[in-house]
Amino acid sequence: MCWHTCKRLIPVIDTADVVILGGGPAGVSAAVSAARCGADVILLEKQYYLGGLWTGCCVLPVIDTYGCAKDGQWKKCIFGFAQELVTELTQMNMCIQYQEHPTPDPEATKYVLEKYISETGVRLLYNCYAANAIMSGDRIDAIIADCKSGRVALEAKVFNDCSGDGDILEWAGEDFEKRNAHIGAMWRYGNAANLNRDGVNETAVKNVKFLHMHGEDNQDGLDVYNLTRLQMKYRRMLWEKAMEDKQQPGCEDLFLLDSPSQLGVRVTRVLNAVHNVSFEDSLKYTVYNDCIGLSGGDSTRTYKNGTLNGSERPIWQIPYRSLTPKRVHNLLVAGRCFGFDVGLTYDAREIGTCLVTGQAAGVAAAMASASRSSVRDIDVSELRKKLISQGVKL
Repeated sequence: MCWHTCKRLIPVIDTADVVILGGGPAGVSAAVSAARCGADVILLEKQYYLGGLWTGCCVLPVIDTYGCAKDGQWKKCIFGFAQELVTELTQMNMCIQYQEHPTPDPEATKYVLEKYISETGVRLLYNCYAANAIMSGDRIDAIIADCKSGRVALEAKVFNDCSGDGDILEWAGEDFEKRNAHIGAMWRYGNAANLNRDGVNETAVKNVKFLHMHGEDNQDGLDVYNLTRLQMKYRRMLWEKAMEDKQQPGCEDLFLLDSPSQLGVRVTRVLNAVHNVSFEDSLKYTVYNDCIGLSGGDSTRTYKNGTLNGSERPIWQIPYRSLTPKRVHNLLVAGRCFGFDVGLTYDAREIGTCLVTGQAAGVAAAMASASRSSVRDIDVSELRKKLISQGVKL
């Protein structure tokens, strides 16, 4: 059954050079980087905070910052805007090293991300749920969003889909693959100095520790009924686990500091890009002439054919083509929905990789906007120069 509603005019409340959907690590990285290139940028975020799963789900470690180089050495590979954030948070005593991964405090990260948005002049709109795209042929004219001001439209020359779920690319009719994965949760305890069991990790705040739950396998991260079920189930499980952990000697004052305001959705829609990065290419240290950044991996895990094994993950290159759709001329995709194969799922959706792809998408969007060209026609050598000038390692 469908309901037909009466037609109504949707007001255009703002226009920009670049409109970015999603204020997670990819979206903030894209927004700040585009603004630094002179673009007028609007960032839309459905929550009332920035950072996405990084801050809202306590997915704190910036995994993929390091990887195995071709000479066999374990080396740092992620720099650029990601390094700026880590450096500032470290100077605030709000970031520690968890294994080899920088691990910041989520509240400090929300503060720092908003500071960068303000300082670069990005116009941020919270509580905006994007609902559709208005197309003219193979170009996006506007994004339709629902918010407290009603249903509104925002126009731009170029759009970045950093939604995590590939919302814009579906509305725009772009090609994608829908994938399922396990959906988990992370949470924090206070007064947890004496807690001693597997899976307990230190944070930047004294006596506060974070934990991780794998969650149910093969879950649809786009099914609202399923997401509601899991959110309720996990919240109940975390509370009961906290009450159980309080029974440990010396943990009488332990408390559940926060349960995740967002579920740990790993992957949903993934762009079928001009070129999808493959797991095999990453293992072979494939070199791309349009490389826009590097990513690494967890030294203890490799994800292949749906399983994890103990190999060290190489440093791998991310080509610009993996951010570019095949059809739509003014859309770039970054974060966990850019183009990669199933074997790369573990590393491609990590916070570090999201920051890298977001920075490249933002700079490229600013270039395409300034030249009024298709995102596939920009000068990639100039893009690489601009990224290097912003501290990115290629």
